[in-house]
Amino acid sequence: MMSWQYAAKAAKAIKAKAAKVKVVMVRTANAEVAKGSFPLRKLLHLVKREDGQLTLEATMVFPLILVLSFCMLFFSLYVYRSANLEFASEAAAESAASNWDNSQKDPLTGAYEPSGNDGLYWRTSSSEWSALFGLSGNRSSRLILPVEDSQAMSINQKKLARAAVRIPLDVKGELVYQNSFIERSVRVRLNQAGVAPSFYNSLMPSDRSTGAAVSYVTEPAEFIRNLELFVDYAGRLKSFLTKKDGGQAAFEQFSEEKPPPYIDSEAKAKKYIQEMVNGKLPDHLVTNPVGKWREYDAIDADGVAHDAKYTISKQEAFAQIAKDAELLRRGEIKGCVWHFFRYKKSNKQYLTPAIKSELERNGIIYVVHDL
Repeated sequence: MMSWQYAAKAAKAIKAKAAKVKVVMVRTANAEVAKGSFPLRKLLHLVKREDGQLTLEATMVFPLILVLSFCMLFFSLYVYRSANLEFASEAAAESAASNWDNSQKDPLTGAYEPSGNDGLYWRTSSSEWSALFGLSGNRSSRLILPVEDSQAMSINQKKLARAAVRIPLDVKGELVYQNSFIERSVRVRLNQAGVAPSFYNSLMPSDRSTGAAVSYVTEPAEFIRNLELFVDYAGRLKSFLTKKDGGQAAFEQFSEEKPPPYIDSEAKAKKYIQEMVNGKLPDHLVTNPVGKWREYDAIDADGVAHDAKYTISKQEAFAQIAKDAELLRRGEIKGCVWHFFRYKKSNKQYLTPAIKSELERNGIIYVVHDL
């Protein structure tokens, strides 16, 4: 009896306590609703749940990733096109500057035909010097791209046009040659329309890809040679004019005709070649595996080997040609010239058709001296 009563009392106490807790929870919920925080808790509860996650990603996250991917794609394309234009402008500027002394030069290799040149007075005719001395009002030449086929061009514009042959036709821009007496330069500015949408172009520095380069024109080798020639003749003329009857002596010096040298031996032919090319006597050049070595009479300042031929047999000539070809391939000599002299005893030239053909086949130059 006692146990039953005790259990009834315990159950009654638990029920009363649960009722009190329920009242407290209801009061707390009512307070939160009154404060307006109940929807926030509900939203946080929904966020923590996994229900609807796929729908949320499909409607918000995936479009954002897609837009960012396209932005990165268009930015990469913009950088690529800008780098491509930078390379094209650099190549055009370098080609124009390096080949400026002759408009007939190939823009890629710089090669030209021996008869292809701009004439002796190309500097004056192309406004190189006339602009500096007031004979022409413009010191620069400008070429607008793309070039029209019917466009009339000056010699400077022709040089710029030949340098722009590798620039694509859809690229716009200009090539400018500037002459300021102490500095001559070729400036290239290129631009190309973008491929990105208009709203994306507003985020970029420019709606067109651009590239620019500048290259400076240097004087060709003829300039320093002409300068050295002028200094040499100026010194000689001064020494002649400062002497008594210097003017008459100078006139006689330049007007006197010297008799041609008489070559009747191998030694005289060798000496004549050395004086003519102002070359040095080289050491033996090793020609393994073709023979052992090759010896020349002179090598000039440009690295071209010269050899005098007074008498020579076909067998010996072919052996030397093989050695010359090997040295040319290895780059130990920049070129090779054979000088043939007439043999005085028999009045015979040893440049036979067979030797001539072999020389031409191996790219060796031959010169016949009738002395």
